[in-house]
Amino acid sequence: MKKNIFYLILVFPVLLLFCSWQIPKLTFKNGWITYRNEIIWGNGQRSDYWGGYRKCPNDFYGINKYKEYNAITRNDPGIYGPCRTEELDKMTDAMLQYGYPAFLYNYGLWYDRRRDCHDDSKRNSPPIAPFYEQPWARSDMPGAWDGGNKYDLSKYNSWYFERLRKFARLCDKKGTLFIHQFYLQHTLLESPCHYVDFPWRPVNCIQPTRLPDVKPSNDLSLYNAFYDVSDSIRRSLHRLYIRKCLDELSDYSNVIYEIGRGYTGPLSFTQFWIDTIVEWEKETGKKVVISIGATKDVQDAILADSDRSSKIDVIDLAYWWYLSDGKLYAPTGGKGVPGRYATGNNGAKATTPYQIYNQVKEYRLKFPGKAIFHSFNANREQTIAFLMGGGSILIRDLMYPDGKVPLNPWDPPSTYIMPEESDIILPVYKFIRQNLNKELPYMTIKSIVINNTEQNWCLGHTGKSYLIYALKGGELKVNLSRESGNRFKSIWVNPRNGEIQNANGGKVTGGKVITLNAPDANDWLLWLH
Repeated sequence: MKKNIFYLILVFPVLLLFCSWQIPKLTFKNGWITYRNEIIWGNGQRSDYWGGYRKCPNDFYGINKYKEYNAITRNDPGIYGPCRTEELDKMTDAMLQYGYPAFLYNYGLWYDRRRDCHDDSKRNSPPIAPFYEQPWARSDMPGAWDGGNKYDLSKYNSWYFERLRKFARLCDKKGTLFIHQFYLQHTLLESPCHYVDFPWRPVNCIQPTRLPDVKPSNDLSLYNAFYDVSDSIRRSLHRLYIRKCLDELSDYSNVIYEIGRGYTGPLSFTQFWIDTIVEWEKETGKKVVISIGATKDVQDAILADSDRSSKIDVIDLAYWWYLSDGKLYAPTGGKGVPGRYATGNNGAKATTPYQIYNQVKEYRLKFPGKAIFHSFNANREQTIAFLMGGGSILIRDLMYPDGKVPLNPWDPPSTYIMPEESDIILPVYKFIRQNLNKELPYMTIKSIVINNTEQNWCLGHTGKSYLIYALKGGELKVNLSRESGNRFKSIWVNPRNGEIQNANGGKVTGGKVITLNAPDANDWLLWLH
């Protein structure tokens, strides 16, 4: 008996260590994303399509300067820093510090800065850094439209994938999210210059992709052909590329996989993409996190399909929204609608906090185990409405402010400073990290606020805590009749600056309807805990 106890004492720490190693760092609780049991909530920064900070050549579109976002596969040889060759360790630190714990990644529209002027002529001059590296490797065969060698779509750019792996490792280590988008639909639509340097264009690669060599100006033949997986060659190339990305990144838990940036493609291609991932999972025994970001009709069809829906962990609502009058704006998939006209970046001014709350809440209640993403340049009230509906990550434009003398206005900062729009979210982001990082994953939508329900919303964990948002301040009537015998500390949180003050003398008692009055007619958060 003593011998058995001795062995148990010896083995127990090893078993404990093994079990803790086996517990996934990234988990989902009540539709919230957690890292080591703490909430991941906030903004997400997005890659842009092209370039880096610069003065625009040829007065492109009348703009004499163009600011940029960070981009993890931008390559400015020998030059490191924001919007150059990103210093990924410093960048992920800044993500946590400034309220954007997620990064939405896509490959670039073209390889180098010569195309910034948006023409479509063939290049003969040397390329100009910084380079926006592509996933596919160059072959030994000259003749690509950008003046470089043609791409071999069956081989891959080792520098590119090493950058993705390094970023994924840092996200795993620090608790940030890497949202990996496989495709960039912008190459297929609108201006011919979007397509001329695309590696899949026949002139740019050694494989016979059977895509048009020139982007048609008045039809969708390129768009339709790219998403047509009945073509055996393109189907094989898509499948090879999807599996390559999974092979490279699947060892990292904080990577979330989404089909593509600006994606408004058809249901058939969306099904193929999901099925390819599931096939890979079955073969490898691994499980990855899948986000469904698509037009509403395609998204709803996937979520209504029990087999495919069971593989979906995240719902990205970026491609439809409710207008301020409650009417639905939802372009149809497979019709060639450019992503810029489907995403909420155009809709933020056309909608309201209440409609954002409704949209997010609708899908949170339908799919309580799946996390919710969105994408639009929200104001403060819209951002908190997104939170109160159960939303996790809100992708937005997060560019750096203009450079200050002696810098030119278009020069990037020398270090990772706060992006211009981060201050919108920082007070609430910091409050959640300091006070609700372990509690928010247990909170769900509650209907305990019984007055002005179009502007007062609640998340709560019965018997523990409640977070209530008063969009226009004023009076709150809170039904705590189910909290008989429980006492709560009551605190007003100012979402504009993060300052707190006691509500109702700092305490309330459950078992009845209580009435509290916000400090003024601005928006306020009430925390009962």
